[in-house]
Amino acid sequence: MSQPGYAIVDVDEEVCESLPRLAVVLIVRSLLHLTPYDSFPRRSVGERYDGSSFQQFGVQKYEYRDTFLTTDPAPQRPHSPGSRRDAPDVPFSPFNLAYYQSYFDVDTSTVFKRVGLAMIPRDGFIAEVCDGQIDLYGPFWTLTTLILFLYTTSTLTASITQYLSAPDSHASSNLPLLSTAFSVVYIYGLLVPTLLWGATKWLGVGEWGAAEALGLYGYAMGIFVPVSILCLIPVGILRWVLVGASAFSSGYFLIRNIYSVLASADNNMSRLLIIIVGVLHAAMALAMKVLFFSYAVAGVIVGPDPIGNPIGNPE
Repeated sequence: MSQPGYAIVDVDEEVCESLPRLAVVLIVRSLLHLTPYDSFPRRSVGERYDGSSFQQFGVQKYEYRDTFLTTDPAPQRPHSPGSRRDAPDVPFSPFNLAYYQSYFDVDTSTVFKRVGLAMIPRDGFIAEVCDGQIDLYGPFWTLTTLILFLYTTSTLTASITQYLSAPDSHASSNLPLLSTAFSVVYIYGLLVPTLLWGATKWLGVGEWGAAEALGLYGYAMGIFVPVSILCLIPVGILRWVLVGASAFSSGYFLIRNIYSVLASADNNMSRLLIIIVGVLHAAMALAMKVLFFSYAVAGVIVGPDPIGNPIGNPE
């Protein structure tokens, strides 16, 4: 007598005791033509199988369902390729690469999604968008990409400006501008958030880590990458509007997310830090406009920056 998906096989107990259990199972399974390996019953050392359950000598009895004779589908694995993996529990050490591995365990689509959502001023970026686990690959990639775009677009703008002002002249490169972009972007995107985090730790306000501070600043700078391309348009007022709008959007994003961290602290210094964050961000945007989106040829100003006039018709 059997039930659907089950079978009852009588095996002499003396045979079970004399032969290894695995051999008996293999013989029965070969007769029934069953192959799924995951349905094998497993036992530990010191246990005896009595045909329907595992019994541990003198300790306790474990209830067991005889699933190795069932035709039911095997249970699904809990892990999926798209599931988020938790950060490994690795002790902090500045020389331990395994500690930093979890901060770079992110794919390209996730980085692009976070960069795009960072352009929308909203709070809760780390908790909602990043699922509480910020990465450092995206911020570092964003800052490095911004450096390359600033140098490339500013050099191209200088070439266009020189051609329109003096068609017979040859454009010259400005390699020091690359080091300037490197210094401005990395100092603001890496050093400033690190100092901000250190100030909050010293004042005892805000429960966040250095990775969260670096992540917020890095993703906030992503909006300047498309703006650097749009600033190729030779209209002065449009450049000011683009840089101003991007500075307001990214600055508001920083203030909202940093304020949510410092709001719980009843300390006047936390409000002062918020003001400093806004002032430094405005200064960075102004420096970026003057250094990389001004009307200059190889670092030399060839005329006043027209407000709404084309490059070829300065006032």
